[in-house]
Amino acid sequence: MSKENMQGTQDSESKLRGYLFGTACADALGRPVEHLTFEKIKEKYGEQGILELPPESPWTDDTQLMLVLARGLLEGAELELTELMDKIAKDLVIWLDEPDLGAGATTKGAALSLKDGIHWNESGLNSKTCGSLMRVGILGFIFSNDAEKLIEAASLSGRITHNHPTADAASIAGAYAVKLALDGIPPRDMFLPILKVTEGISDEFTEAIKHSYGLAHSNLSDKDALQKIGQGWYADETFALAYFCILRYPDDYKKAVQTGVNITGDSDSVASVAGGILGARLGIEAVPISWIEALNGKEILEEMVVPLLEKYFEVSENKAMS
Repeated sequence: MSKENMQGTQDSESKLRGYLFGTACADALGRPVEHLTFEKIKEKYGEQGILELPPESPWTDDTQLMLVLARGLLEGAELELTELMDKIAKDLVIWLDEPDLGAGATTKGAALSLKDGIHWNESGLNSKTCGSLMRVGILGFIFSNDAEKLIEAASLSGRITHNHPTADAASIAGAYAVKLALDGIPPRDMFLPILKVTEGISDEFTEAIKHSYGLAHSNLSDKDALQKIGQGWYADETFALAYFCILRYPDDYKKAVQTGVNITGDSDSVASVAGGILGARLGIEAVPISWIEALNGKEILEEMVVPLLEKYFEVSENKAMS
């Protein structure tokens, strides 16, 4: 391997690790404060809220379902998208036997429909919750060199469980933001590309991301601005809150994630989306070592690194040859 190719491989591995551990650590930090008001978080953890991961911190369904999607990609990312969706649908059925880490009713209901023999193109529910958004970032890595397939895969895989237009737009944005992060695009310059790839899908999503961008560039405090965006239970708000955090702290993974978890709302989902995007942009070096060491299940992520990296290079080579 040439020195240039070796450097490229090392860089890709750092960014993949950054995405995986960036997502999972942020998810785990948000886990104990999900459903708590910001006032309750402060009562429990101090004026600044929760800031550090205690030992043996577990992740939630956000990371669990991202790994389900990752396994589907390992089985067939190089295939036509209909065949890939068959793999992902099968893995969602298998997921029903995994420990319940807090998955929402929409994802569970869709997976049960798949188990009952409903085809994946009819299994999705008309829900705009964030269950499809929180898992799609890994698509942004695997298909980062094939934007067309990335966008279609994000949409199709999201609609297996969530077929509401707002959830669809957020899924595309979540995966595409990771691709932009890998390309070295700073969060402020992601705004127009994300608007372009989600154009015409959901006015609700478009307004949410515009609102987020404007608030991030205002003089409002993080707390006041985040309250104006929402609580993150719906996909447009989840992405808008995460986007706000990375806009405010584009080069500071830790601060962006701490901002994302200390809200009244879906702390773990907001933080995991923000953490995955910034982890992909900044690499594993940006994720605190103490957080990685405190993460329960980190060996599962480690086991995924080499296979996912190999799949990424396989997919990228196939695209280059086509």
